[in-house]
Amino acid sequence: MHNSPDWLGLPVEIWLHILAFRSSLPELCRTCSQLLSLARPIMYSHLVVQAERLLRPNEFVADTFALLGENAELAASVRKLTLNAFSRREGYFINPGIIDIPSLWNMTRLKSVTIIGDISRQATRNQIAQFVQILHGLQLDELRFVAPGSRAFLLGLQPEQLTLLANAKVIECYMGVDYNDLLAQRLLILLPAATTTLTSLSLTAQYLCKGEWALHPLFNLHFPSLRALSLQSTADSQIACPLKFAAFLSAHHMTLEDLHLGYTPNSDTRAFAPSGLLFATELMNPDFLPKLRRFRGHCRNVEMMALARMKCLGTLEELCIGSGKNDPHTTIEDLTRMFDALDVLGPLSSLKHLDFDLFWWKEPEDAFVASFVRRVAGICGPGLEVWYGLLPYLGQWPIGLFEGFTRLRVIRLAVNSSALAGDAPADRRVARVEQEVVVRELAGICPVLEEVRIGRRNVCWKVDRHRSLGVTVRLVD
Repeated sequence: MHNSPDWLGLPVEIWLHILAFRSSLPELCRTCSQLLSLARPIMYSHLVVQAERLLRPNEFVADTFALLGENAELAASVRKLTLNAFSRREGYFINPGIIDIPSLWNMTRLKSVTIIGDISRQATRNQIAQFVQILHGLQLDELRFVAPGSRAFLLGLQPEQLTLLANAKVIECYMGVDYNDLLAQRLLILLPAATTTLTSLSLTAQYLCKGEWALHPLFNLHFPSLRALSLQSTADSQIACPLKFAAFLSAHHMTLEDLHLGYTPNSDTRAFAPSGLLFATELMNPDFLPKLRRFRGHCRNVEMMALARMKCLGTLEELCIGSGKNDPHTTIEDLTRMFDALDVLGPLSSLKHLDFDLFWWKEPEDAFVASFVRRVAGICGPGLEVWYGLLPYLGQWPIGLFEGFTRLRVIRLAVNSSALAGDAPADRRVARVEQEVVVRELAGICPVLEEVRIGRRNVCWKVDRHRSLGVTVRLVD
């Protein structure tokens, strides 16, 4: 009689490696006390606290805070904290508050805080003051305000409290519609205090290019350690270079490694797509942005970089090329000029990740699809590992065109029919069969392919390669 293996006798390091790849940690925590002690710190490493759950006040908020207030060791395992105060109108005054000082004091290794909505709604002035003081003392790596609802929290802070939040290395703020420029005025207090510590700045505003933007004084600041910059406009009707931005970019071009001018890569919809920002022509020269490794922006910017023979194109690792929602009719012409300019430089030999964010295209002739893929293969060379193409439905993709991508691990494709997309319940069985055929064909052409994502639903297929079974594919939920 065989003895059952003593799985729990495995070294802790091996268990931690196994648990890091499991999505069912709450279920594992219920199996035995040994797994509870191992899995729970991993489960709490990224803590998301929501005021509202299933359209009702979240009854688990109080219990979660009570546990972390009593268990300092568990609270110290929290590295990322998301406080989501989003509430429907009818739940605004009855949902629980999500600022809890006792539990926050115990999160001694917290490095990233994301705030969604008005987290100050149920908090006293003293609680807010303590909350800000704790965040300041933690010297956060990241502080993010990712939705317009955070406006109320920021507007309620005193100037000295805003400056306390300025020691985070990464600051992100989604401003939305800024009535009377009140939020811009608050940021012009916070950001000048961040000049010595800030390494990454991300701002999404309604307007960047239209006349005098209230945050234009920001471009007079200098952040010596700035390595990543993201600027997005949600309402500009033109593709242009914002006032004073050229001087700001010139002052920081020696340190920037990640530059994001108007496009959010890999999201499932472009219903609220940002407009693009353009480089100023006078900035373009071969030595501009020497450390740039990741760029996201309009295809006209890439054309300008190629025409200027910028050396950073040879070391670029990630590129997201987009079209503005207000200029879809010029996209194909812009792309052709961009390809022509890049052809002169030769392959982008360091490029590993390519994202074509061209959802706003008007549907071109099917013949352009073949030309498009061939030209991408020529630009990227054999080293490309990830292709994320968010495109409109461009007709049938000729699978054989991807033979040039010998190192491609991940690919995302648009589809040309609701059946293949699986949008309707009746289509899902048909979609699965058709998708499997496409994935198998791609896996046969691309020798190291691992993952295929299809359509706006971002359906994910995994490719496994076995010595005995050969290539198998599976749908991942």
